This record gives sequence, structure tokens and C-alpha cells, in this order.
Amino acid sequence: MIEDYFYPQRLPEKLKLKFLKNTLKIGDFANFKGFIVKLQNERIIREALWAKIAPIVGDFEVRGITPFPEKGFPIMPIVAPKWVKFQGCCGIVEGKIYDLSQFSEMRGRFLLVENFERMKMEDYLLMEKSGLDGRKIYNLFDSSFPETSRDVMLSFFLSSGIYAKRIGGCTVTLLDSLSKYYTSDFKDARILMGLMPSLLSKNSTKVEVMYDEPIEIKVSHPLKIKYAHLNQNNALKFYPTRKGKEWEKSAITESTIKIENLIGSAELPFIPYKEEMKFEIKELKEYAVDIASFVLKKHFEAPVIDTSRMERAKEKLIAKIEKEFPLLAQAMRVGIIMDIADVNGFGEHTVRLIDSWERLGMQNAEEKIMELYSTLFERIEDVLQDRLRRKISSLDERKRIERVINRVLWELNILKPEGWDFFYLEKKLKERGVENAEKILRELLQKGVIIEKRKNLFLAVARV
Repeated sequence: MIEDYFYPQRLPEKLKLKFLKNTLKIGDFANFKGFIVKLQNERIIREALWAKIAPIVGDFEVRGITPFPEKGFPIMPIVAPKWVKFQGCCGIVEGKIYDLSQFSEMRGRFLLVENFERMKMEDYLLMEKSGLDGRKIYNLFDSSFPETSRDVMLSFFLSSGIYAKRIGGCTVTLLDSLSKYYTSDFKDARILMGLMPSLLSKNSTKVEVMYDEPIEIKVSHPLKIKYAHLNQNNALKFYPTRKGKEWEKSAITESTIKIENLIGSAELPFIPYKEEMKFEIKELKEYAVDIASFVLKKHFEAPVIDTSRMERAKEKLIAKIEKEFPLLAQAMRVGIIMDIADVNGFGEHTVRLIDSWERLGMQNAEEKIMELYSTLFERIEDVLQDRLRRKISSLDERKRIERVINRVLWELNILKPEGWDFFYLEKKLKERGVENAEKILRELLQKGVIIEKRKNLFLAVARV
């Protein structure tokens, strides 16, 4: 419908109007919500006010508060005694309104701060409801991207998982291809990512804006996870009982990490055609904060995801891959490309993408994601099949089984840190094409790779 393409007032503008409703009558008590920023002329203001303000409140600093750190937005000067501690860069300041002319030759209102209350950035963004719903966001992406890159980027920006402390998108890996049919120029995509709030795209979330100096606002939630090395202290905390080799790398060897550099295990690999890298990003940039707010709101609603349905979707998709892309299925089982693990791998990734489309209100989310994967896998096999065969052939049977066992142990420890049983081990090994689970369990117990934490419950404490 045509009204879908008429977008509402932007969220930053809503925050601005709310900010400007405050009274500026001298002597009135007022409060402002927003971001604490540096002013270009704060040193000059401080020097002008010092003689009359310092005897009353002692040492003080001059800052500004703005409803949103964006060019053209109002900034209210604030004078804060040193005992007011600005923890974080977003919050509520309370105090009385004065005019600079009461204390100096300068003019303009300012707030003499009496109290500061910190706010999380996500709480501040959710104060005012974003005017974008799923349909409008879909249309926004539809008008900005060609079809396939639209689906990849839409899933990237909106996906959110079943784990409470993860917000935001799956990682998209743009793969460089030597084929003349595909692009090797990702400049436009990098520009696009640079324009988006890092809330949508980065692991350590910061918003950085230049006034006189940059300010950074951090969000406490990571937006993505990667296989990571654990240092010794963290390993000790994570595994209360350890035996044998140190578990420092989450059961992942250096050779594993090198192979993963081909394509990230928990990422969305995309080899785009040249025309698919041409974006219209003006409206997307303007409404980026509204998209961020939509993602946050949907995440905090904490939807209950049916794990049995997740398992069915994963099995259905893996069966499709085995039938249509046997080489990729083989590579996935040993983690060369998009590991099939339920955490930090293909199982989790699948449900995150399906969930992202359902958040938009799509009735056919599962089918849509199946189509998307088919497109991606066709291109991966087209471009990377020779490299994948070489990687697979470099693993002899012993190395392949060791690699699978290490990955399964890592996954089991993450999913069941309290301990896992034999049947869970057997199921995970079978998923990766490895039989003889009973024999493997006995050998791992004898070698001290795993321990029996309590009766019939095991934990891995070393790598094979």
C-alpha cells in the first residue's frame, strides 16, 4: 500500500520536541534528559562565571546536554559542581534555570545542576516509541537495496537471538570473489556500515560524535559473539574443575581458527553480484536510530522461541543442504564453513534469522530464510568449491574426528555448564557424522579429557 512509504517523524526529532518543552523561566526548577556532551566554548563560559559561581558551589565544570548527539540539535549548557559525578554519557540532569547575564557579560540560559541520574542508552531510546513498524522497515530496506542484498542486510540489522544478553544483528561477511560476475568492491557497503549507529553493527557498542571532542556512549550488551581465546584466569572461573591440559581456547585449536578464516562459523556469508552493491542509503541513514529502537524493543519483549521448532528448522535446512550441496554439508560438519553447532553456529544462526523476519510480522519467515540460504549456498559452492575440497582433503580421518570431538565438547560445555549426559554427546556426534559414541566417551574419560562431574553427568576439561 502506498501509505507504507510515508515514514513518520524520526525518533531523534521526537526526543528534540520533548527536550524543548522544558520551561526556561529564570529561577524555575527543571530537568533535561539526553546526552552529556562537551561544548566548544565551555572553557570561556567557566572563566566568565567563575568569580560569582565558585563562591557559591565551589569548583565546577561546564558541559552541555542534548536530546540527541546530532548536528543541528539544541544543546543546553549545564554548570555542574564537582560533587556531581557524570557516570556514563546519558542521563537526567535536574536543577534551576539561570541566565549567563546574571553572572557575566554573556547571554543565554543555563542549568545549575543539583542532581544527575544516569540512564542506559537503550532505556533513553525506548522512552519515545519509534514510528517504524516491521512493514515500514521492510519497505525502507526494499527501497534501499536490490532484492538479495536487501534480505541479507535486513536479516543482519534485525536479527536477535534466544539468549538474553545478545542484541542486534548477525555478522555479515562480504566475501571477495575472483569471478568476474561478482563484486570485489565493497566500498559502498563499508560507507553504509559507517553511517549506521554502532548499536546496530558492532560488538562493543559506541556512539561517537564530534563536537569539540568526541563523546562515546556504550551499551552494555554485545551484539555478536565469536569463537575466542580464554585467558587462564577466565578459564579457571568458567571451569571450576579442570584436569589435564589447560582449557584456554574453548576447545578450539590454532589450526581450527586458521580454517575458520575462510568463512566465519556463525556469520552470514554473502558473495554479491556487482549490481547488488549499489545502495540508496539516504532514508536508511535518516531512520537508523528508529531501526535501532525497533530492534531493542523487540529484544526486550523477550519472545519465547520454541526450541523444538528451532531443532526442526535446523534439521530441515541441513537436510536440504545435504541433498543439494553435499560438499557444503561435509564442510559444515567439520566446521570449515558455518559450523552446525546450536550455539555460536548454524543452529543458533538459523533461528536468529527466522526470528528476525518474524519480528517484522512476516508469516512465511522460515520459507524466506530457506530461500536466502539457498541463494547464498549456490554462490559459495560456485566460487569456493575448489578451496573447500582442498581444506576437507587436508584433514585425514583421525584429524577430522578429533576436530569434531573438540567442537562437540566445546558446544556441550557451553550449552550445559552444569554437566551433560551421554545421550547428548551421542546426538551431537551423530549430527556431525561420527559414530561409536560409547567408545569415544570411554577413551576421553581414560585420557582425562572429560570428567564425571557427578553420576552420569560429564564436563570437558581439556582438548583432545
